[in-house]
Amino acid sequence: MSNKTALKNSHNNFEKYLIEQDSRYTNQKREIADVIFKSKTHFEVDEFLAKLHSQKRRFSRATFYRTIKQLLDAGLIQKVNMPDGKVFYEQTASREHHAHLICNFCGKISEFEETQLLNKINSYCTQQQFTPRYHSIHIYADCEKENCAGKAQAQEK
Repeated sequence: MSNKTALKNSHNNFEKYLIEQDSRYTNQKREIADVIFKSKTHFEVDEFLAKLHSQKRRFSRATFYRTIKQLLDAGLIQKVNMPDGKVFYEQTASREHHAHLICNFCGKISEFEETQLLNKINSYCTQQQFTPRYHSIHIYADCEKENCAGKAQAQEK
């Protein structure tokens, strides 16, 4: 599926969800959703909002947070909880199934796709008479890299 098609589908799915919830797809929600749907990285809400403000895009925090919740409830973004309590999000519409490997020290998020793991998940679902629609795997691990900034700070304490 092309990026353009995925973007259009995401907007259509969000609009359908909002109608089902007796909510409107306002221009502000559409603009916020558009930026998120085009995003290729994980984002933290406050940093993302600051970035948009630096680009002269103005949204109220309430509108932005409300739109994030609606996108999450619609299944168009997913939440990634970090060990330090921070929360990151990523759009899911144009992404293949993948897992996250998250450093407990510095919070770096690495993504990976593992066909054998996905096959096992699908096989298990079939055995249990489930049809998988979505999955999210987050592995929290201690980074072994010498240059991990968070690791050095943790060892100093």
